[in-house]
Amino acid sequence: MSRKLAFTVVVGALAWAASAAAASAMSCDALSMQAAAPADTIVATAELVKTPIPNCKVEGWVTTNNPGPNRVHFRVQLPEKSLWNGRYYFMGLGGSAGSMPPAPPKILGAGFVVAVTDTGHQGHLLDWSFMSNQVQALDHIHRGAHVATVAGQTLTKAFYGVDKLWRYHLGCSGGGRMGSMAVRFHPEDYDGVVIGGNGNLPKGGVAGAEMLKFTQTTQEQYRPGGWVSPAKLAMVEQHVTAACDLTDGAKDGVVWDSRLCHYDVAKLQCKAGDGPDCLTVSEIRTIKAIVRGPYDKHGRKLSEGMPITNMTMWQFNGKAPPPWKPEATFENLTTASSAYVIPTTMAHGLIRKDYDVLKDMDFSDEALKEWDKGFRDSGFAVPFKAEHLAGFQKAGGKMIMWSGSSDPCCSYIEQENTFDTAVKGLGAEQVQKMFALYSIPGMGHCAGGTGPEDSTDMLLQTMIDWVEKGKEPGAIVAHRGTRVQTPFRVMTTTAEAGVPLQASTGVSRDFLLCRYPMVSVFDTSKAKVEGAVYDAGNWSCRAKR
Repeated sequence: MSRKLAFTVVVGALAWAASAAAASAMSCDALSMQAAAPADTIVATAELVKTPIPNCKVEGWVTTNNPGPNRVHFRVQLPEKSLWNGRYYFMGLGGSAGSMPPAPPKILGAGFVVAVTDTGHQGHLLDWSFMSNQVQALDHIHRGAHVATVAGQTLTKAFYGVDKLWRYHLGCSGGGRMGSMAVRFHPEDYDGVVIGGNGNLPKGGVAGAEMLKFTQTTQEQYRPGGWVSPAKLAMVEQHVTAACDLTDGAKDGVVWDSRLCHYDVAKLQCKAGDGPDCLTVSEIRTIKAIVRGPYDKHGRKLSEGMPITNMTMWQFNGKAPPPWKPEATFENLTTASSAYVIPTTMAHGLIRKDYDVLKDMDFSDEALKEWDKGFRDSGFAVPFKAEHLAGFQKAGGKMIMWSGSSDPCCSYIEQENTFDTAVKGLGAEQVQKMFALYSIPGMGHCAGGTGPEDSTDMLLQTMIDWVEKGKEPGAIVAHRGTRVQTPFRVMTTTAEAGVPLQASTGVSRDFLLCRYPMVSVFDTSKAKVEGAVYDAGNWSCRAKR
């Protein structure tokens, strides 16, 4: 090559590099961000934030139309270019969203872009009365999160000057619902979605039926003395655990599958009167009715009942006896049952503003039809079908679904039904490539109980390995106590998760989480070895019995 040609090549290469650097050197200011934003998107603010690592914090909104207009607020925080790990993380919010909690500091500090949206309305996370507004309802169900995602990912690509990023969504409860809606309606939005504690009615059940049953069973005008205090539930839990601990083959203070426990709480009936260590006849009837679950007037089961294990995780119980107020306020929820507040506000938004869940829902055909119509017509609660995964499958997406084995809201049995429905519709081989399911032992709704504390972090890492390295999910080791590992620290506090979470209880230990339909089995030959039951190395994943 001649010197003149070599010089020309070098100069050309330097010019290209300078041009590429300029293209990616987008500044953190509202004017620059606005220029890169999609149509109908307003960037209100963009500022440099120093903690937990230097990042560009952008806030704004997207105006939705047809129907509309409505404002969907979003926030996206972009680590300094040298600190970005190439990943985009979207926070699925619990309940009805309605706010934008702070980004989890650790996952932002690990180099993830972190995004969040209010889904198109402002309000308490247990208030769904806004659903009477057709536009806000549509935005909350799926459109709002989608337009916020498009805005966030567009700004991310522009800020870093890239065309590719790894895109993840994680949430529990309402956040799990957000993830499932993304999979169904906007399968191109994410590479990996981690869905926790989401009741998606795979068998055509009735949305919120278990909460309605709970509320009516415990309200005094339906059954005097029917409310069971938190102290009584803790007492019953101890008896249930002692009686059923070995049903899974391991004496470890955790009942891994509540279906194996057939403890009769009638054994705890008081000899006379009442007392702290026994149950009254009314309390026994309440617990049995809640565990059995809701049925219609014809004896048809409407949804799963609440697990008999870990009753202290019956967060819907309320801290004081009824009558309760239905207002969705933090003050009211210090005493009232969320199982009364949630279906009441949902009914006011989806059925009619004067709907009374105690009087209008008698589980007759007419009452169920009215309730069901309000939920299904809006698209808020639609039975899962295998074809809902078709677009996500075609896009090459990956999905991990999980639920606590003692979740009183969103039954892990229903999650298994979801998986089985997908297998029947798409075939086991295809489902294996894109859908993994895990039950978290001892866990209540999204957290707490006697289960692990870092399972969501472990599941997110599993998803990252699946998406980026092609490593198919298998056994996962999660932890409790001093063994906890939190590389991302997601779903650990109310502020970070958007839902009220409880801490796990018990000694420090490991849990071997197995991919459904495999189950975790303890090596009973180690039963007499002190502490062996708490070591994941003494457990293995085997075919379900």
